[in-house]
Amino acid sequence: MNISPKIKKQLRWQNTFFVLFFLSIIAALAWLSTQYEYAADWTSNNRNTPSDATLELLKKIDEPISISAFVSASNMVQRNEIEQLVSRYQRYKPDISLNFIDPTKKPDLIRDKKIRFEGELIVAFNEQEEKLQAVTEQHLTNALQRLARTEEHWVLFLEGHGERSPYGDSSFDMTSWTQVMKAKGINVKGYNLASNSNIPDNTSLLIIADPQKNLLHGEIRILLNYIEQGGNLLWLIEPESTQNEEFQGMEELSETLGIELVPGMVVDPNTQLLGINDPRFTLIPEYPRNPITENFDIMSIFPTAKAIEFFAGEEWEAETLLETLPRTWSETDDVNGDVQLDVGQDIAGPLIIGLSLTRTILPADEMEADKDPDDSELVVDEELEVSSFEQRIVIVGDNDFASDAYIGEAGNLDFAMNIVNWLIRDDSFISIPAKTRNDTRLELSHTRQIIIGVSFLIIIPVGLLTTGLFIWLRRRNR
Repeated sequence: MNISPKIKKQLRWQNTFFVLFFLSIIAALAWLSTQYEYAADWTSNNRNTPSDATLELLKKIDEPISISAFVSASNMVQRNEIEQLVSRYQRYKPDISLNFIDPTKKPDLIRDKKIRFEGELIVAFNEQEEKLQAVTEQHLTNALQRLARTEEHWVLFLEGHGERSPYGDSSFDMTSWTQVMKAKGINVKGYNLASNSNIPDNTSLLIIADPQKNLLHGEIRILLNYIEQGGNLLWLIEPESTQNEEFQGMEELSETLGIELVPGMVVDPNTQLLGINDPRFTLIPEYPRNPITENFDIMSIFPTAKAIEFFAGEEWEAETLLETLPRTWSETDDVNGDVQLDVGQDIAGPLIIGLSLTRTILPADEMEADKDPDDSELVVDEELEVSSFEQRIVIVGDNDFASDAYIGEAGNLDFAMNIVNWLIRDDSFISIPAKTRNDTRLELSHTRQIIIGVSFLIIIPVGLLTTGLFIWLRRRNR
């Protein structure tokens, strides 16, 4: 076929227009890619997509979020893991920023932020910060949920009886703990019952931190009324204080809560293994099953501890929060120098030094009850829909662990904040199950394995060989 010059010119123009058209399409697609973003998760269980709960939370957050990851430049595995997690959030909220900080290059910042482990994250949002040690979607989403809370919480410290002060300058006060609570949006205030006839209704938590003087009878009545109405309480007890007469007038409170104090002071010889020569220090390396210590595996230290026993019946539901190691005991004599367990006199461990109590409270203003003149029991209107809530109380047989002198030791600060978050009901965590790779294994029946093996090992090679031989013979006979 002869191609004339005119046809050649037309073909050239056609090729030119095609190239220009193709390049224009590529340029348009490139421009569109900068304006719009589309991602598709083709994994079987959408493991690269945040859960519905996470996406719903991100829709409610309008302000930008800053995430700082304290990972050294050489630890690329952990950096990639954090990047992959945060990138899932950034696809749905682009104003999330991720900044990697090398701990070896900024030691002052590490000390200021109290970073203890490589890989910790600090999530900053709404002028508040939350520290994370576990890099998972559940932990990151729950941190954002806590930072985005709008409910106002008030924590009151009982004052007027020589208690530990939330704003004092002494090492046994609790200024550091208070500062952390305020940084997380919790309002903290000292409260003197002698100057106030009741405890405010908007109180999220009342803390009794080692009173040194007896409470007045009227103050005890106010406390009991607060407990009766469903108020949350954190009671920190010191061994030395309990030796005083009448236990600072708190016997009625202990009876209401159904607790008794074990005589003596807890002694822990295990501390010598860590170079602590004072046997009064108690180590808690492991924790019983309790919502306060869920996913908490950092050892905590209690300088002087008092053992507690629970004896109440069905009214309160008690769970062990802190339990000493088996080698410990409660020393009934003075703890001076070398101490030994006196069988028959001292109380052998393990001992409980922390309890969490809960019970269901029915609000009085949502309840219609009439007194039956012929019966002493209350008659409740069963047609009325009544809501209830859970009252929460924590009792710890030590006060020093949260003081300025020891709050920075081991996991004391995190443990103290876990207690506060649980007591103010700020533990409504979003449960996000871990997404596993369930599409990484190919399971074939024996018949299919034979078919695939025969196809790739026999049929396809023989077919290619036969085709090649046929083409060679055909060309040879031309």
